[in-house]
Amino acid sequence: MLQQPYDGTPGFLIPGRPPSRPRHVGTVHGYMRKHGLPGISARSTAMMEAITDLPPIVVSDPFGMHPHTAYAWDHYARNSWAEYLEALQVTE
Repeated sequence: MLQQPYDGTPGFLIPGRPPSRPRHVGTVHGYMRKHGLPGISARSTAMMEAITDLPPIVVSDPFGMHPHTAYAWDHYARNSWAEYLEALQVTE
């Protein structure tokens, strides 16, 4: 459980310096890479999960992307596999 600071500001899972600020993305990515954790693929998976549940404009801000990019991800996430399955049946 995260312990909240005494001054009432929100706590961060990975606090920076000063602790009232989040850690820099590059630093967190470096730690993840050092321990063999996939940074980019995990972020992409989280984005796909979020964009299937929420409108693209809502997802764009937390992930730091342009709204047009969020709408493109929304299009990719909602693509149907019907064309792929149909193509498989034709070749069999």
